[in-house]
Amino acid sequence: MADIHIPPLGWKPRPHQEAIWRDMEHEVRNILVVGHRRMGKSELMLNDVGVRAAMTPANYFYMFPEQEHARRAMMKSINKETGLRRIDEAFPPGFRIGDVKEQEMVVEVRSAGGKKSVIQFLGSDNYDAVRGASPYGIYLDEWADCDPQALAVLRPIVEQNGGYFRFLTTPKGQNHVWKQFCSQQGKPDWAVHYLQATETGVFTDAQLQTILDEYVSLYGPELGQGLYEQEYLCAFSTVTPGSYYIDLLLKLEKAGRMAGVLPRETEPVYAAMDLGWDDALAIWYTQVQADGEVALVGYEEMRKKSIPDVIKVLKEKPWHYGALLLPHDGAHHEVTSGETCETIFTRNGFLVYVMPRTDEISQIASVRLLLPRCRFNATSCERGLTCLKAYHNKYRQDTDSWSPKAQHDWSSHGAKAFATLAYFAPSLEHGVSNGAQAKPLETAGRQREMQGAGNYGWMR
Repeated sequence: MADIHIPPLGWKPRPHQEAIWRDMEHEVRNILVVGHRRMGKSELMLNDVGVRAAMTPANYFYMFPEQEHARRAMMKSINKETGLRRIDEAFPPGFRIGDVKEQEMVVEVRSAGGKKSVIQFLGSDNYDAVRGASPYGIYLDEWADCDPQALAVLRPIVEQNGGYFRFLTTPKGQNHVWKQFCSQQGKPDWAVHYLQATETGVFTDAQLQTILDEYVSLYGPELGQGLYEQEYLCAFSTVTPGSYYIDLLLKLEKAGRMAGVLPRETEPVYAAMDLGWDDALAIWYTQVQADGEVALVGYEEMRKKSIPDVIKVLKEKPWHYGALLLPHDGAHHEVTSGETCETIFTRNGFLVYVMPRTDEISQIASVRLLLPRCRFNATSCERGLTCLKAYHNKYRQDTDSWSPKAQHDWSSHGAKAFATLAYFAPSLEHGVSNGAQAKPLETAGRQREMQGAGNYGWMR
């Protein structure tokens, strides 16, 4: 180890990073860093994983929200000041063993006792793929954008290995990071760091004012101020810039519409879906009440389940179904057979409706129209509500602008399933007695209605 210098290339933490670095040197098992943009969170953690890997031979996971995010950030990103790729700066030749394994996004590092460590860069969206792996240290970069369910899979693995977690992020509303930030401060085996741009010295006051003015000019006073406070002052705002539904969901919470919703035994349940195999298959369970309100009584997700597997889950529920509501790909062939999902469900006794392909703008508008009519069981719908709150459009950091398209991530599946419900909601029947045949939906008329309604689907 005499010829190996850690951290590589003589790197040293900047003054505002020193307290975090000390906690890492003292091997605090769980460290949460909530910091502003450009404060060097990733730089800090990459050097930490390099040091840990050189000292303790083991497997290490460095995870971004999505696999492509990891590839873009590590394998393609170049430091304009040095001309080096980020991966080569963090793990230069001599420090690492051989070349970077580009396809697998794996780096091998010389470690203590003549052994080696393996560092793998992954997307947290496919957390099921790490089952059976044995990482000692896990780094979750942009943790606010990661699927919080990943932690349920990863935590037992790390605990069994006596390992550690590093969470680093900028806030994105009062989500799982906010809960962690509030609940873990001062607890044993935890260190929580909170760094605003007004405190670190990375930006001058004049630079911050310029950024704020630009945001307000681009996005308007409310959104521009909110985005600035989120990205640079680390504000856990209740309304997250870019979120499609958070404002309506907060109104429902304040109105007491997130409690007291239980399924009624004599009335049918409609199951609205977003289909998936590698991605999650998401299902919202709902009933329509006499006054036209929509009661959301349950939500669940499953991965790599065939349609026969899904049917088994559906039939185990303590209710009867009015209909299954499928997205447009319900008419496509199912992954594990040569039949369509619609055919398999119908053959097994379900009344099935498939929505036509609709554009994203129409779906979002339809959901926003439906939400004020909804009541939720906050317990059985917790995961689904988390998805709806997190569903947002893309923010392009390279151009500092918002894309009109939604971000496809872990929250998309629950949001898309709700969009399926929103499409059919005006036609759903109330009060079908147990065992009675639900009335057919007027889908043909609704399709004509959508065709004449421009970008807002059935809304009028």
